Amino acid sequence: MIAEGWELGIGARIRSSREERGLTTRALASLAGLSQSLLSDIENGRALPSVASLYAIAEALGTGPAELLPQDDDTARLTEHGVPLPPEGLGEAVSTRMLYGAPGRRIEVYLSTYPPGQTDPEPFQHSGEDIIMVLEGRMTLTVGDRDEQLRAGDAAWLDSSAPHSIQPQGRADLQIIVITAR
Repeated sequence: MIAEGWELGIGARIRSSREERGLTTRALASLAGLSQSLLSDIENGRALPSVASLYAIAEALGTGPAELLPQDDDTARLTEHGVPLPPEGLGEAVSTRMLYGAPGRRIEVYLSTYPPGQTDPEPFQHSGEDIIMVLEGRMTLTVGDRDEQLRAGDAAWLDSSAPHSIQPQGRADLQIIVITAR
């Protein structure tokens, strides 16, 4: 599946979920902490949500992000190069690709690349569990008030309902895989 198909598919599934719950775009946008115009653009296929926005919308709808993705009836799936998700804000240079996620599935997989000095804009939290695997570079993983140093080859598990953030360390790019289970 390519990004063009995802834009309409994600938007349609968000709209359908919102309408099933009797929410207006204004109400859902408020619950998710987004602008109504951004939510409208997402629902109408003019924009893809960032990872943080997708999680915020899913949490506001009481579901997981994979439930908002286009339907996937396959029993096995190959994703070539993943689906690029937009950065959270202007000036953010973190590149994130969704490698896998589908409605009815409990696992989502993301590949993120952080350039030196680029950190998460603010701590992130959502339902489920995360495993973060460092492919390249070094990072500090902050979970609540605890900091852990990770480098290439290391992995960490966390209860993702706790606020967590990533801070790359050093002068090289940080590349990680995040596996989320719900």
